[in-house]
Amino acid sequence: MDRHKFHILENTKLRTKMILLVSGIVVLCVVPLSTIVYFKNKGIVIEKTYEVCKNIATNIAKIADDELLVGDTYEATTSAITKLKESNVRALKDTFVINLDGEIVARLDSQKKDPKVSRETFAYFSSLTSLASREILEDKQSLLEFAYPIYIKYQNKNIRIGTAVFEFNSEEIFSPIIDLRNSILYSSGILFIIGIGIAFFISISLSHPLQILSEGAQKFGTGDFSHRILLQGRDEIGHLANAFNSMGEKIQDFTHHLEQKVLERTEALNKTLEEVNELKISQDGDYYLTSLLLEPLSSNNNYSKNVKTDFITEQKKKFSFRNWNSQIGGDICITDTIKLQNKEYTVFLNADAMGKSIQGAGGALALGVVFNAGLIRSRTYSNMQIYPEIWLKERFLDLQNVFLSFDGTMYISVCIGLIENETGMLYYINAEHPPSVLYRDGKASFLESAMDLCKIGTPGQENRFFIKTYQLSPGDQIITGSDGRDDIIIGYDGKNEIINENSDLFLRRVEEGEGEPVKIITKIKEFGSLYDDISLLRIVYSESQNKRFSSRHDTDGELDSTLEKVTSLLDSGKPKEALIWLNKAVTKHKPTPNILRLLGSGYMETKQWEKAIESYSQLLDMIPMENEALFQISLAYRNEERRPEAADFGERLYLRDPHHLENLHNLSEIYIESGIFNRAKTLLEKADQIKPNHQKTKSLQTKINQKSPIFDDEVSFFGEISRRSPEAQLEEAIQIGDRLFKLKRYSESLKYYLKALSLDKENTLLLFNIGNIYQFTGDLDQAKKNWEKCLVIEPNFKQAKEKLSTLKKSKKVL
Repeated sequence: MDRHKFHILENTKLRTKMILLVSGIVVLCVVPLSTIVYFKNKGIVIEKTYEVCKNIATNIAKIADDELLVGDTYEATTSAITKLKESNVRALKDTFVINLDGEIVARLDSQKKDPKVSRETFAYFSSLTSLASREILEDKQSLLEFAYPIYIKYQNKNIRIGTAVFEFNSEEIFSPIIDLRNSILYSSGILFIIGIGIAFFISISLSHPLQILSEGAQKFGTGDFSHRILLQGRDEIGHLANAFNSMGEKIQDFTHHLEQKVLERTEALNKTLEEVNELKISQDGDYYLTSLLLEPLSSNNNYSKNVKTDFITEQKKKFSFRNWNSQIGGDICITDTIKLQNKEYTVFLNADAMGKSIQGAGGALALGVVFNAGLIRSRTYSNMQIYPEIWLKERFLDLQNVFLSFDGTMYISVCIGLIENETGMLYYINAEHPPSVLYRDGKASFLESAMDLCKIGTPGQENRFFIKTYQLSPGDQIITGSDGRDDIIIGYDGKNEIINENSDLFLRRVEEGEGEPVKIITKIKEFGSLYDDISLLRIVYSESQNKRFSSRHDTDGELDSTLEKVTSLLDSGKPKEALIWLNKAVTKHKPTPNILRLLGSGYMETKQWEKAIESYSQLLDMIPMENEALFQISLAYRNEERRPEAADFGERLYLRDPHHLENLHNLSEIYIESGIFNRAKTLLEKADQIKPNHQKTKSLQTKINQKSPIFDDEVSFFGEISRRSPEAQLEEAIQIGDRLFKLKRYSESLKYYLKALSLDKENTLLLFNIGNIYQFTGDLDQAKKNWEKCLVIEPNFKQAKEKLSTLKKSKKVL
């Protein structure tokens, strides 16, 4: 119904709407106003009538109270009421007084002869306690009746003795109010007629130009764009007419030249499309070139028979370039095989560079180049002599230094590791990469529960670096992957995609895919849609057929008895006797971990350092996870004053377990004895954090303060003895030599420069500095030889030429 009414209004003409509007406004304003005025004034009249009646009744009561009380002739009361006629009270029709019996004792209207009021009226009057009014109908005439109870004071009590009643003509008493209301209505009617006239005039002045506009718009709609709307006004309608005319001119012009404009626009669009296609081809070419560069860097070069590796990478960005289809993204996997300390290791890396498409690919490219360069260096003889922990740290530092140079614009999460092929010992780091998964006997579980390293490229994490280790069992599989494995679209909420946030779901996918990367990704896709690049790398360890010693106890009863006796002798402080029994056991049995532990302990007690090192080294070969063996070997080397080797094993243990307090103390003493005080201070600060106010820590800090030379604040011994790669040794030697040279400690500086020169024989700056040292120490012939070598390698070495020229002139003077 409402919709039908609105529809009628929509079809009503504008002038009718204006008239209805003005009429509605007048009606809405006048009717409520007149009603309000009427009732407001009516209330005022009644209120004033109340006051008049109350005053009159009070006066009558003062006169009539004695007569009402004693039942006298009521002459005074009648006289008082009669005087009301002379007062000419407006609209007063009748006044009378009744006593407590309902008898009318005095009355204004003498024509009325009723001696009593009716029973109902008397009951009403008797119930009143104060002045009250009501409207009654008498002889078809409306009367307004006021009744006032009359009281006297007797013994502090009000005693009622009668009632005074006043009757007013309602029509007469309210006639001024009715007149006022009628005046308002008459005035409103006049205003209404005037408003209708104004509305009619305005509607005509608006509707006529609008009608002209409407007719013009209809002609435009039929295609007559030559029509012009003839309205010259400067108001909004005139502006609208001008806009319609301008639009008609433009459409007419456009229609006349449409074909030409279509041809021009088509040509422009074709040109733009060609440019876009060229850009697309150029972009795809960049993508393709980058993918070609990445392809050889992401390779599975592991040839180990004992550790198998395979991986799959599926980048989110797919593209076509000419006849080639390829993909590009920030995920990269690398595997290889290297030898360290005459042991074969499988190398693996799974990384995810920050950014999409070309940005991520750029990060993966940088990582691949740096890491593969490190693999190539690892095959040189000097690099093959470092330990797996140190090798991992060097690779971390290589990547960290490169990505720090990007100043926060590029980060990369990565999992890098080594697996000793013979024993299945796993060494690895996880830099904010999704946790690695162990798949064993059909069950998948996470290897790590917390991340200790931030993404590669994050400043300030070099001192928090340490290595995670894990002993693999035959048949174990390690699966590492990028965060694309968890970022799966699992639904929609109507507006946005719902991304999976439960990383534990990946464990279920591993179990469903039976640890195979291809099957795992298939199961992931069945569960949801890929949201990001995804890569999975799998390592499968199967124990080789070569001899591999189990860590379980030997079940030989005789051997068990011997080992118990040896343990008792060592506890009793009789290591020599214990060694005799152990050597006898070794001639009868193959060395077991328990025998080697006790042998190492006995040799340490008897200060046979070399034999202790040999025993603990054999133990490490059998059980690489034996951290205590690393600590004991470090102690033995230190006691033999072979500090570099002692530092190597101490640093290896530090990288595995940075909270080993005894190792921190041992390493600190090694560096104090080697003069590398800054490294010792750093380690002691770490020890103090682990166990504050430890007596050993305090004594070593005091020892540093006593032994540290005056120039220690100026000379920083960079690096660690354990970093034994040629690059690290070269860097350390040059930096220490430079500091000592500035302090004019030429003989000590020469020792470090010569060490550096043995590693880089064509370093002209080193040769130049060595020549300077010989000059300052008075050996000019040696100085000349070194400067001449500089010019052989670099003929334009300006400073060397100047030195030789100065030396030649000084000899001529002599």
